[in-house]
Amino acid sequence: MRKSLQKVTLMCLFALFAIVAKAQNDVTALWDWEHNSPLGICASTNFEGKTGDLKSNVDGVVLHVDATNGKLNAEKNNYAQFNQGTILQVPVKSVNDVVTVKSYPGQYKFTVGGVAATSDVTTYNVKSKDLEKGYVEVIATGGSYLYSVQVKFISNIQEKELYSTNFSEWGDYETAAKEEETVVKWNTKYSHEEISFSIFNTQIGASNFNVGKFPDWTGGMLMAAKSDNPYIITSKLASVTKVHFIHGATGGNRGWKLWAKGDGDADWVILSESVANPAAGCEVTCDVNRTNCQLKFTNITTNQNAYLLQLDIYGNVDMSLTPSLGTFSYNNETYHAADIFEETSAGVLTTTIEVPNATPLPSLENPVTDITCDNGEVDGDVTYETVGETSVVTIKVKANEDVMTYKITFVHKPYFTLTYYNIDGSVLENSQKVEKDASIATLRDDEGVTVAEGKKFRGWFAEADGGRKFTVDDVVTSDLNLYAGVTEIETESTSARYTFNLTDEYFYDEDHEAFNAEKAQFHDTAHGWTLESNGKIDLLVGGHAYIIATLCRYSKQDATLTLYDAEGNEVATAPGYDSTDGKSVMLEYKGQAGTVTLKSSNEIYLHKLVIANVEDSPIEMNEQGYYVVKPNDGGNFLTTLEIANAASSSDKRTYVFVPDGTYDLGNAVLTPISGNNISVIGQSMDNTIIVNEAEQEGIGVSATFLITGENTYLQDLTLKNAYDYYKPGFAGRAVVIQDKGKHTVCKNVRMLSYQDTYYSNSNSNFYFENSDIHGTVDFICGEGDVFFNNCTLTVEPRNADGSGECTLTAPSTNSSEGNKFGYVFSGCTIDSKAEKFNYGRAWNNTPRCAYINTTLLQPERLNENRWTLGGMNVPADKFVEYNTMDQSGKVISPASLVCTFTKDNKSNTYETILTAEQAEEYSLETISKSWNWYPATYTVQKSMDVLKADGNKLTWNAVDGALAYAVFRNGEFVGMTTSASYDITEGNASEYSVRAANECGGFGPGSTTATGISDSVVAGGDVVRTSYYNVQGARVGSSYKGIVIKVETLKDGKQIATKIIR
Repeated sequence: MRKSLQKVTLMCLFALFAIVAKAQNDVTALWDWEHNSPLGICASTNFEGKTGDLKSNVDGVVLHVDATNGKLNAEKNNYAQFNQGTILQVPVKSVNDVVTVKSYPGQYKFTVGGVAATSDVTTYNVKSKDLEKGYVEVIATGGSYLYSVQVKFISNIQEKELYSTNFSEWGDYETAAKEEETVVKWNTKYSHEEISFSIFNTQIGASNFNVGKFPDWTGGMLMAAKSDNPYIITSKLASVTKVHFIHGATGGNRGWKLWAKGDGDADWVILSESVANPAAGCEVTCDVNRTNCQLKFTNITTNQNAYLLQLDIYGNVDMSLTPSLGTFSYNNETYHAADIFEETSAGVLTTTIEVPNATPLPSLENPVTDITCDNGEVDGDVTYETVGETSVVTIKVKANEDVMTYKITFVHKPYFTLTYYNIDGSVLENSQKVEKDASIATLRDDEGVTVAEGKKFRGWFAEADGGRKFTVDDVVTSDLNLYAGVTEIETESTSARYTFNLTDEYFYDEDHEAFNAEKAQFHDTAHGWTLESNGKIDLLVGGHAYIIATLCRYSKQDATLTLYDAEGNEVATAPGYDSTDGKSVMLEYKGQAGTVTLKSSNEIYLHKLVIANVEDSPIEMNEQGYYVVKPNDGGNFLTTLEIANAASSSDKRTYVFVPDGTYDLGNAVLTPISGNNISVIGQSMDNTIIVNEAEQEGIGVSATFLITGENTYLQDLTLKNAYDYYKPGFAGRAVVIQDKGKHTVCKNVRMLSYQDTYYSNSNSNFYFENSDIHGTVDFICGEGDVFFNNCTLTVEPRNADGSGECTLTAPSTNSSEGNKFGYVFSGCTIDSKAEKFNYGRAWNNTPRCAYINTTLLQPERLNENRWTLGGMNVPADKFVEYNTMDQSGKVISPASLVCTFTKDNKSNTYETILTAEQAEEYSLETISKSWNWYPATYTVQKSMDVLKADGNKLTWNAVDGALAYAVFRNGEFVGMTTSASYDITEGNASEYSVRAANECGGFGPGSTTATGISDSVVAGGDVVRTSYYNVQGARVGSSYKGIVIKVETLKDGKQIATKIIR
């Protein structure tokens, strides 16, 4: 019934009051490590290799801990470490009791009552089997972390659903609206009262008689006439705790008002007068908590119709007075009635029991046995009726002169189909049938599976791209699709890169020839694999290789990793611990191809392990101090960056140079820049392209790069997350840079994505210059102070058809952490391909954002409010702008614009247009001084004089402070030098250009033998990008009036600068 309306996409949930437990005299015992309740529980929780008890907040109620083969410890944290093999015994006293276990987010590797947890909060209803033991077991099946465990002891007074209807069964009462009462009578469940509805001037329909307005509703409805007198009044019920209803309307400001009157009420009391919004179906839940209670519905808007679609009434019932079946047995299995029966609207308790096909169904000759009653006794004979392929067993129980009827429908278990898929998605012949609740027992072999040379069949998986692997012990509870897993055979390769993601719970050691672990196992998705003290991993290498380990900060602080060759000789060592989570360490091996062994001195958690075979293409720092990436090789880029991370230091900069090309990282996400003082320098922003394609959307899981190091410097790059934003039915948060570092600088960096493109996830200071950031929704978001100097914000279409409005920013400035400015855009240009856009919306904390001297290339597309006035979680603290211009230079920001920014009942009202004096507070000089960090000094480019050709030698005047010189031939990188000359081995001098590097490693404009600035005339086809700037350096449109600098970027990275006066 109710599910049918869930198809209505505009459904709302309007909760008038917090929904609280209605049962009387319930008691909740709690063990809460998150809040240290009862006081001192964290200090008391120290169990490893032993058993013991923990007191709860309720006297006499204790949690028994069996950590003989595990560990439960919360001494230093606000959560309890719950290791594999640990057992908690939660005391219970009734099958109505409820056990709830709350874990640290994502850390729920445990079972409750034998049922595997599948979310951060697991609720378990006590079963009779638990009651027999007196406790529910919570067993750690892997490494987990617990926030709390609680048990609610439920009294005999229980809240039950007394009556529920979508009016489809009201066919006998159908009538048009009329000014006389129609009385409808039913019986409640559990309390077994008669409930009558007195209905006046309201149409009753057992089906949907307004499909045009409610196209997805499949039930009936009650429609109030356009009058002030329609009503629906119930008879008195002994107890009403809450009411849930769905009402609708054919327009705005309409719906049903709910009243109640019970003991202690002098007159009717309004519980809900909210209109149906959305009109297609709005859910309302109200607390009532009254005895001897009547309910009344009236029309909110008296000259309009109102529709009642669903009604659910709940009340307290004393279940100790009800005749109650206890247990019965069949086929050597005992069933507990409290676990399996539900009462119908007719007052009959029903259940369905499935038995194996090899077991005959019950009959008079083959009866159910061992029948017991919890309250009362069996009344008369047990009857058996065969109905088709079922057997219906009826048991009546009598107590207190009342009789309850229990009907058990026995059926044979169905057979489910196992369908096997080849790697191309085609279905393999001969599907498999398995009875429900039976194990698979036999899995198909690889017959018919396409296995190319160099690959191997690994088994059958739950997803086409891997995931969990099926075993013969898996129990079948539904139809299953099984996908063939075929992967590359790992060899002693001289060039292959093997990445082992050890935080993946479905990483299977046996599926990898190059990885073989002992005394190591998966711990959890946060920590990865545990390598025990003296644990080891055998790794297959093809000669010269780097072993790169990504560490977890929860490893033992004195742990070390040692690499041994095949003869047992020590090759290299590295720390097994770092205080920065995700820090990489590198161990280099130079020797024969074969097996090397990585050993741990103490317990170490590993997030990831990489074997980078470089025998064919060694990765070494050149004489100029750069690691140079192999062109167009994404794997080589990843390895080079990992080596740079491992080689980085706090007092010296590490340089990575990336020549023009496309570097496809595949599905790799969160590629770390974890070292301090790392520079990643491209050849050109237009042609040095690094791209990944996240498989999963999400602000925390999709980023192309995750920066955790300090003083990262990026220049002349295009970074792209190729996640398919416009794919139907998909959310689109695909981050390019998630920056958790400090003092990151981006110069000439283009970032291509759509939602959450740049995520500043740190309360630090960051700087962008002459960069280009693309996106649609919140594509610059997060914390920290970020200064954007002469950048372009390219607004992509919100929807694939070009429609929709885009929001540029979502700041979450945290002023309490010292961030004063938030996002500051100075001299930036907004180029909107979207239909509409606005400057930004508030996210969290104290959101701040300023646009100073901004050029809008399409000012007519800016939202009339300029900002989103409603905040996501808080109202905007300081959203301001100054001197906004169109592309001709005309000022288009208003003289004044007072805005009220809101979130729920909070609001901030202020002037959003700054004066010139106020705008000066947002200058780069002022902000840099406030930061005590001057990032623009790092981006200054080194310019060169004209090159000189002397035979086969290029020479030039040395550039003061130049770190190195990069040499290019026809736009292709050919080498570096620190001297002021270069020997030509191919071609002639006119084909060469040279660029000087600044202190961060970024290369400035190219110089040739013709001129110090590459402005030679070239064919128009060589131009890949044309930009226009005013004399202040701000990007403008091509029609800008006045002095304009036209900059054309060529395929080889050279730039032509032309001054134009209009």
